[in-house]
Amino acid sequence: MESYILPNFPREFSSIHLCLFQNVTNSASLRTRLVQAATMEGAEGDVARDELDYGFVEASMVVSREHILTAIYQALQAASSQNLRTKTVHSEVLLALHPSNNIADAIKRFGISPSTSSLLLVKIGSPTGTHGTRETQPEIDAYQQSLVDRMSELVEGDMVPLQELPRTSDWKAIKKLYKLNEITLPGTSEAEDERILEANMLNTLATKVVA
Repeated sequence: MESYILPNFPREFSSIHLCLFQNVTNSASLRTRLVQAATMEGAEGDVARDELDYGFVEASMVVSREHILTAIYQALQAASSQNLRTKTVHSEVLLALHPSNNIADAIKRFGISPSTSSLLLVKIGSPTGTHGTRETQPEIDAYQQSLVDRMSELVEGDMVPLQELPRTSDWKAIKKLYKLNEITLPGTSEAEDERILEANMLNTLATKVVA
């Protein structure tokens, strides 16, 4: 798991945690649980939603660490300014990844599906320090370890370093969604072509926010 501290955001959005799983075998049941939790009422519903309080991202539609971090940063900006277009900051990440503001399609393209085999879990939050004070390092370490444990229990798959993310990318689907097939590439190397395509993707996301 990779963690980042963002002190420029409100406390409840001040830390983000990313965990990548491959060879996932329980995506269908996870999706069913998410759908059920969204409609459950009372204390039971609160518990169910708390257990699934993550961003479940289809990793094959993400090309790099910078790609997902850009979307998370945009979701945090929306949340901290109380300008969310979706129900939670985690679902806002899915919308931020999409080249348009179509929420339903964003969830379809970037959310977990029954066939998802590479899954990126995003957790936005912060450990709570004693009496609401700033967290101590032991508290931060304990919180991060608890996240790793809970994610491992939640997802049936292999936890791998985030550096493996580009290897799961479905460039054919990504280029179609972001309309990257129209871009002229130098063709000097596959890596260089993908770098250019990624730069165009990130520019599309930045332009969407401005618009």
